[in-house]
Amino acid sequence: MAIKDKNNRNCRDIHVAAIASPPAIMDVARESQDGIGIIDFLERRNFLITGATGFLAKVLIEKILRVAPTVGKIFLLIKAKDEQAAMDRFKGEDGDVIIGCELFKCLQQKYGEGYTNFMLSKLVPVKGDIRELNMGIGDNLLCQITQEVDVIINSAANTTLDERYDAALVANAIAPSRLLSFAKKCRKLSLFLHLSTTFVNGERPGILMEKAFEMGESRIDSSTQSKLDVHHEINLVSDLIETLPPNEAPQKLKEVGLARARMYGWQNVYQMTKAMGEMMINAGRGRVPVVIVRPSVIESTFRQPFPGWIQGYRVLDPLILSYGKGRLPGFLVNPDTVMDVVPADLVANVIIAAMAKHGTAASPSINVYHAASSTVNPMTMCDMFNYSRDYFAESPLTDNQGDEIQIADMEYFSSIDSFSSYIQKDIAEKSGLSKEIGPNSNPKQRCRLEARCKRMAENLIHLAKLYEPYMFYRAR
Repeated sequence: MAIKDKNNRNCRDIHVAAIASPPAIMDVARESQDGIGIIDFLERRNFLITGATGFLAKVLIEKILRVAPTVGKIFLLIKAKDEQAAMDRFKGEDGDVIIGCELFKCLQQKYGEGYTNFMLSKLVPVKGDIRELNMGIGDNLLCQITQEVDVIINSAANTTLDERYDAALVANAIAPSRLLSFAKKCRKLSLFLHLSTTFVNGERPGILMEKAFEMGESRIDSSTQSKLDVHHEINLVSDLIETLPPNEAPQKLKEVGLARARMYGWQNVYQMTKAMGEMMINAGRGRVPVVIVRPSVIESTFRQPFPGWIQGYRVLDPLILSYGKGRLPGFLVNPDTVMDVVPADLVANVIIAAMAKHGTAASPSINVYHAASSTVNPMTMCDMFNYSRDYFAESPLTDNQGDEIQIADMEYFSSIDSFSSYIQKDIAEKSGLSKEIGPNSNPKQRCRLEARCKRMAENLIHLAKLYEPYMFYRAR
């Protein structure tokens, strides 16, 4: 049973964008004649977008179609077993589709019965896989794409923080390099835009600049630290896969990925492999014009096409929802840490503005943009939990019995040991486990309850360990 608030709204709609909004930011489509010519650039241009069914890619696609309906073709690379499966993901009503997605309701209202025809006239689903030769694109579309595409946007990535090293390397480092090689075959290409993350900057504190990575850079300031050799890392993983027993490989590859990341100054395998992807793009770009956009933590839309749209559960959602459900009364976090959050529609605006500026010039250079809030509009973790507390006090969630869930102020812990001890005790008390002691207790019932409490505690402790680098982050 889904937990609802007292107004019968599903809990997934209760989101950080509803409790903390940035200052008003001008819509990038409203360009004066002295602007950089965004609408002029979008008109009649053809795009190839990877990761097209992802959260940010959808927001970007919707924005382009809404502000520039005279745009050319937008080819959407969709991972699927065949072309029909790609079309089904494109047209259906599931969470990863395009045409049936709620995000596009403004376009549905604008075009009415002609909505589907309009979408099909602009969007071309392409069965493919960024990890394969020629992106796995069939011969029937390969020639058209290489002849017509003006801009390639790489939005595909593996964002799992504790992913296997091999999977993260393929998706975040090797695949972007292959896509760049494909871009060089596109006759009209004026820009290659790669979506990265601000967290490629690793553990370095202070103000982080918009600087491109050079091959071999690490995040450790040490004369004794050897350079990061991307190709060596790829070979290392290949050797491990060949030598490890299959039943040990998944966990071992996770451990190796984390160890290698920390050796070179990153906090997890996601950050390091995204940095590797940037290195390979910069090293291999040749004369291809490149823009790298590094968003911070992307959350729901602030204003466009309407406030609060989100797909799936993002970074902060597990914390906010667990707090609202009364399951997370404390957490491993410095309350003064600035949590760098940016709404998805503002990131889409950055992408579009950068495309227009550098796609028009088509200069064979590399430019980096941070799409982030921690310098211009910082929000601390204490702010976030206080906003959440006030929100849930006004609109509390209800449990399975329909009772309103009451929450208290968040408690903050500076070590994993103190948090683990606290959360285990809290779960035991709330579950009634502490009362299941004595001559009248049921041993089987107590055993089941103990196992359930242990699972709950382990899940929250794992979440705390996973999020720890971001809960004590010192950079802007």
